[in-house]
Amino acid sequence: MDDEAILATWAAWASASGYRKRTVDEHLISIRATLRRTGKTILTMTRYDLIGDLARDGISPATKQRYKSLFHGFWSWVQDEGFRLDCPAVRLPTVRVLKTEPNPVTTEDLELLINSGIYAKTRMYVLLYAYQGFRASEIAAVSGEAIDWDRKRLLSVDGKGGKEVWRPMHPLVWAEAQKYPRTGWWFRSPDHGGHVTGRNVSNVLGKAMKRAGITGHRPHHLRGWYATELSIAGAPTAVVAAGLRHSDLQSVSRYLAVPHREIDEAQQRLPQVTIPERTARKVAA
Repeated sequence: MDDEAILATWAAWASASGYRKRTVDEHLISIRATLRRTGKTILTMTRYDLIGDLARDGISPATKQRYKSLFHGFWSWVQDEGFRLDCPAVRLPTVRVLKTEPNPVTTEDLELLINSGIYAKTRMYVLLYAYQGFRASEIAAVSGEAIDWDRKRLLSVDGKGGKEVWRPMHPLVWAEAQKYPRTGWWFRSPDHGGHVTGRNVSNVLGKAMKRAGITGHRPHHLRGWYATELSIAGAPTAVVAAGLRHSDLQSVSRYLAVPHREIDEAQQRLPQVTIPERTARKVAA
């Protein structure tokens, strides 16, 4: 079997296994790109070819980790199906992904962006990110049919893991929604009859943030603002997780920034011990 025949067989298997079409397409693009970069075929790829591909310049540790996971899953399937006897993706290097603290945009930045002269469509992108906690792919897939116009609810379509859930609409989003049609995609692609991609949403917002002078942030950090401000407003972690449509509470930590003032206030409430006078003298350097 040649590469394209194997990829077509894998795509059918992945679809039958419940993978979303977007996920299948993205994986196919990544595997084909790896084959082009290495100059190898699926059946001639070696472990060291994959290591070299992971070692290329210009990709972040998080991206390396995603590629490593894709390589292992795909070539394990190739081996399981009997297309080759070995799996070249075994024992790939452990990728160290440094954890960083959440970096949500500030309310001041959000105000600046909203009032920076952006188009109405871009403004709706911002509101869906910041007040519904939507991801770019979910924003791209919003349509009139995804709105419960009687109960003021919005259906998350094309979310992570294929989740489709209803969530209450924030008053600002609801008011802005009245300007949009009740049928059809809200953000149509100029290239075809479908909706724009999540990448398009991110690119448009990223450029808008740059023009507004907002630095050090990506559009996804608007989701961090949503999580952080919900928490500051007193929402339990479980509510924040549900708003973000996370199935586990631990994932919330990637978005939720705890303000220093809250840490300080909490520290002030710690029980205080009595320091003996004799230990209160200056300690020699």
